[in-house]
Amino acid sequence: MTIVRMLVLATVLASVPAVAQSDPVAESRAHYRAAVRAYEAHDLPGFLEHARAAQARRPAHGGVIYALASALALNGDAAGALAALEHFASLGYSADVAADSDFAGLRNDEAYAELARRMEHNRAPIVASGVAFELPQPDLLSEGIAYDPREDVFYVGSVRHAKILRVTRRGAVTELAPRLPGGWAPLGLTVDGTRHALWVATGALAQTAGYDAADSGRSAILRFDLHSDRPARRYLVPSDGNPHLIGDLVVTRGGDVYATDSRAPVLYRIPAGGDSLERFLESPLLLSAQGLAFTPDERTLYVADYARGILRVDPARRSVSLMETADSVLALGVDGLYFHRGSLLGIQNGVTPHRVVRFALDPDGDRLLGLKTLERAHPRYHEPTLGVLVNNRLYYIGNSQWDRFGEDGRIASPESLEPTVVLRLPL
Repeated sequence: MTIVRMLVLATVLASVPAVAQSDPVAESRAHYRAAVRAYEAHDLPGFLEHARAAQARRPAHGGVIYALASALALNGDAAGALAALEHFASLGYSADVAADSDFAGLRNDEAYAELARRMEHNRAPIVASGVAFELPQPDLLSEGIAYDPREDVFYVGSVRHAKILRVTRRGAVTELAPRLPGGWAPLGLTVDGTRHALWVATGALAQTAGYDAADSGRSAILRFDLHSDRPARRYLVPSDGNPHLIGDLVVTRGGDVYATDSRAPVLYRIPAGGDSLERFLESPLLLSAQGLAFTPDERTLYVADYARGILRVDPARRSVSLMETADSVLALGVDGLYFHRGSLLGIQNGVTPHRVVRFALDPDGDRLLGLKTLERAHPRYHEPTLGVLVNNRLYYIGNSQWDRFGEDGRIASPESLEPTVVLRLPL
């Protein structure tokens, strides 16, 4: 592993808000940073010590597994390095190990050559979806999509322009909202067809044109009345001195709305007919919560946490636990999450290459037993984000293009932007 790659991985590890030092994720990050410092100082025993500690606390994280393999190789433990790379490859990760000078001592080993081939295979596209429709405006920066079965239309948000588009199956586009109240970015969307409502997670983001820095860290949920196509209510997260970003939400059959906050350890609820946003559940396990999905009986709510894996929430008890995960299953980096026929579907954009996976659950629904990759490295991908299930198909944003919009909101190369594509994956 080169120093550049180590530093890049260290940046990624530090990109999620820190938590108490007794937390294994925080401890792993601290050891990883120490491993990078030891690597840079050519302290190979220290590099190995901290890489081991980092991986022990986050056994499925690609960056720490790879660092451990590198440390083992540099410390002369070829068998240990190969075992770590085997684990890395078995989880679906990919790296150009053949070009990595840290593994120079392994290059004549046939097992190493086979691992290099497996990682190359892990990069190979699996294309199972087709294009459902395209949105010609290239700078939309779309994150969320929802479907209204009564009208047979989709709703797609534009982070860049703080607007929501209505799209027919044939791709005809009109604007439901040319500018959201407050001018904040629309993120996750969901339709309550029974009550003719569109729910929208919003947040103040620098990538939105007209962003006001005074709103930094503010977030809210909007409800649109689909009878009138007008915003009916705005539910603000109260200012508490901490940053917030409601990124996704789901609505129950009874009309309760649940939402995740990727910047705070909170799960929110708006009770049906309620007039305020309730802090339904708080837990340090909610480190970087993303998508969420109910089981059909609505007794269990699954939450994808980018840094931890899949969490299981019992709404009746207001309790949350981290799901047990088989050693061969990588559950990190999931953005969109959906329950489908007894399993969970995840849009995994925190893994390279990006992919859509199916997680097999045990009969009690509290353990991830296996994983099947349904789609990977689709040629139209440019950071897939969220989706919606429609008639046994997953419709999802294939190319949000987040990386082309800087943290300051500027577009580095506007000419590189592409029309937003929504992919349709048969299930």
